[in-house]
Amino acid sequence: MRLALLAATVFVTSAAAPKLAAAGPALDDDQHKATVDAVNTELPPVTVAADEAEYGVGIRLRHVVLPKFMLQLFVQKAADGAGNNGIGVDFTRRKGSLELQLGFEYEHVNVGEGIWIERGKTVPGDDPDYVLSPDSAGHDLGWFTVEFTFLNHAEITKWMSFRYGGGLGLGIITGELDHYNIRCNGSATNDAPSPACVPMNRGGQGQFTDEDGNILAGATAFKYNLPPVFPVVNAIIGLQFKPMPKWTVNVEAGIRTLPFVGIDTSYFF
Repeated sequence: MRLALLAATVFVTSAAAPKLAAAGPALDDDQHKATVDAVNTELPPVTVAADEAEYGVGIRLRHVVLPKFMLQLFVQKAADGAGNNGIGVDFTRRKGSLELQLGFEYEHVNVGEGIWIERGKTVPGDDPDYVLSPDSAGHDLGWFTVEFTFLNHAEITKWMSFRYGGGLGLGIITGELDHYNIRCNGSATNDAPSPACVPMNRGGQGQFTDEDGNILAGATAFKYNLPPVFPVVNAIIGLQFKPMPKWTVNVEAGIRTLPFVGIDTSYFF
């Protein structure tokens, strides 16, 4: 009996072994698939981060250029053009290729000393002005500006881009611009007003007058009544260089109500 029962047990076990062996890999595959599905469910979706905004601070140097021919679009005759320097700071928000810039700047706005004739007037019949330089008058003319400017960049290489944009702001006048009122003596024309319209203290023949045209005994300077605030209109083009990703150097030209050329540099955080 015991021998028969042992033989039966061996037979049943031997018959079931191939089926269990065959079922083993299938069970392993199911467990692996369940594990992979669980991992895939827990992983967040892959996304590409958008460009983040950066904030920078910079310093700018500008040279304002006001040629004589440009001045004579507004007056009959100008003594000389102007070339003045300015310095400022700017705060920039950069995102992608776009920059929003808040700028503060101070510039001298002095024109050349000499005879100025208003548009529509003719010497010697009309009295010209003899505009004084800061050295002669003891006063300097300038303006402090605040402006917002939008600037876009078209990439040329990884380290150089074409830069363009525009903006608006306000300029607050500082100081004053002084002049003599002059009565021309002798022959003079608009094209050749010297020496008849040059004041006597400058080696000419012109006499000093007051604002009403009355002759004065000595030199008396008068200041122009300029508006205290001027609009600032920006139109800028240039190149931006990136020596490092966080450091930019800009070479620019354009209009800030007055024509200018300049350079500025910013560091971004």
